[in-house]
Amino acid sequence: MTDAAGCLLGGMIADIIGAVVEGESPKYIRKTFRTLDDMLALDRVEEVLGQYWTVGRFTDDTIMTLCVAEWLLECEELDGENLLDRFEKSYRPARRYGSGTARILEAFPEHRKEWRSLATLMFPDGSFGNGAAMRVGPIGCRYAADPVGRRRAVRTSAITTHAHPLAIIGATLQATAIATTDMQALRNDVAWFEGQGQDVEAYRTALEIMAQGLENDAPPEVLADRLGTGIAAHESVPMAIYCALRSLDDYERALTEAIFLGGDADTIACMAGAIVGARLGVQAIPRRWLARVREDFYTPARVQALGKRFLTC
Repeated sequence: MTDAAGCLLGGMIADIIGAVVEGESPKYIRKTFRTLDDMLALDRVEEVLGQYWTVGRFTDDTIMTLCVAEWLLECEELDGENLLDRFEKSYRPARRYGSGTARILEAFPEHRKEWRSLATLMFPDGSFGNGAAMRVGPIGCRYAADPVGRRRAVRTSAITTHAHPLAIIGATLQATAIATTDMQALRNDVAWFEGQGQDVEAYRTALEIMAQGLENDAPPEVLADRLGTGIAAHESVPMAIYCALRSLDDYERALTEAIFLGGDADTIACMAGAIVGARLGVQAIPRRWLARVREDFYTPARVQALGKRFLTC
């Protein structure tokens, strides 16, 4: 059974820890930190456009995921304008939004009627970053047994900010990994998109690399050069899913391996943590990490309660 509370909290905690070393190299991370607890022990404050982020707070990965969760639970009809409205109302620059997404959310209030075109403001073909994939955990939970509904909901969410096919495919694979950890289900998604005329070579190759790695029990760092750890969806989504599949019964190991890869550490960890959290539930998340959360509104208890609402929908 897919555990929505575990998914939301699993992704949130991973995002919080990974944010400490976002953009850093594996060499720097290994030299500076022994464990994830060392990262959470920091007392760091960063200013972004007059707003502040501190260790213990989450980034755009989590707030946008929570917006998707509330969108799924509260809207009778899923539409992109409503979701963009939620994204915009929760937008705080200190959450470290990507430049493309920030531009969209800043433009939305004055261009609400043209919302469908906003995703191509910065990138004419749409962004192929991982912003759509990082937030699909609730969709994977809601549509765990419904691949058709899952693909439809993922697309509706993705095109608000990441309209490139590579971003949509990556987000779909992440949602499927939340719903089921079966590699064949991921291959089925790739085959479906290929049937729609999409170029799926990057993802087909990544799935082959992942399958070989799992067969040989290769640590994620061994595959990092081949899969990639950047912000592109076709790099970070396969990398995150691999970290999760290798440690499906060990949330702490999944996060450690994902974060010590460096690169887009918070998002890779967030996606991996959401997958493993959805499988193992809230009880798999160390209480000492939950105690380090520094959020006033979306506390762990509130996020867990939000996840539990998926049991009744």
